[in-house]
Amino acid sequence: MQLLASLVTLVGLVAVVDGACSGPNARITPPAGAIVVDASGAHAGSFRTLTQGVAKLSTSTAQQTLFVYPGYTCDTKSYAANQVAITQAKAQKDIPASIIKNRNDLTTTLLLKSNNVKVYNLNVANTAGNVGQAIAVKADGANNGFYACKFTGYQDTLYANQGPNLYAKSYISGAVDFVFGQDAKAWFESCDIVSVGKGSIAANGRDSATNPSEFVFNNAHVTGNGVGTTYLGRPWKAYSRAVWQNSDLSNVINPEGWQKWNGDNTVANVYFKECNNRGAGAATNKRVGFSGRLANTVPITDILGANYKTQWWVDNNFL
Repeated sequence: MQLLASLVTLVGLVAVVDGACSGPNARITPPAGAIVVDASGAHAGSFRTLTQGVAKLSTSTAQQTLFVYPGYTCDTKSYAANQVAITQAKAQKDIPASIIKNRNDLTTTLLLKSNNVKVYNLNVANTAGNVGQAIAVKADGANNGFYACKFTGYQDTLYANQGPNLYAKSYISGAVDFVFGQDAKAWFESCDIVSVGKGSIAANGRDSATNPSEFVFNNAHVTGNGVGTTYLGRPWKAYSRAVWQNSDLSNVINPEGWQKWNGDNTVANVYFKECNNRGAGAATNKRVGFSGRLANTVPITDILGANYKTQWWVDNNFL
């Protein structure tokens, strides 16, 4: 599914816990003017499918809201009770060899090409499994915010390609390069990062000294199966940048911390740093020589900008 319109709030569903729904944006009914998706058809004027709802979004720069039934939406700060999921199982192997361009896009479950998008309480999965590149979410626009979402896959789960973007209090799982992208400045705040197989988490593709791309994982919680089977990242391109800070790293993280790209020894210009992490996987005494430690953590303003608190797409309640 592709989303092309600007200034869109995409609101998923969560189950109400103890009958309470709290938060500044909490609601159990669509806001005025919202495009409503209701598979049951009970809501007057609604659309039965998400694709139909997205098709009704205009190309206007005015704010638009896509509200998805059934269930209650709370703008809750937890993905645990989310009830709306977008799922498919397409991988690179399923794309005809005659198609050369945009092959990654054709595997993507949810493709966002718009600037200025907010997504809440939405689960997105690519269930193709260990069969090669199979993207769940591609964020290909600037100023995208994802809140209490759950993205699951195996290889290349989240394609954070443009930015600046924010991923907050969300769940991201995979095995091989499951957070990757070439041009995005992306801040990951208080996310649960779950490894489901051997591989690296971050594959930043910064390809030159002038490319602004950088991934910062702040207050992350990293878990998975298998001691030492997962690396914090590896350089997709020669100027790759990734930072892990203030995070809880379990023993799933290999003591070396970082990998080279398929035997490529071009690591002179990579920027792989850690700061103030904790947990069994946080020890840095056995880290590879092309990584390092920071004396101070990276401020969020370096990624989202000095005025991020006033930006429409940044929900400060999740920071």
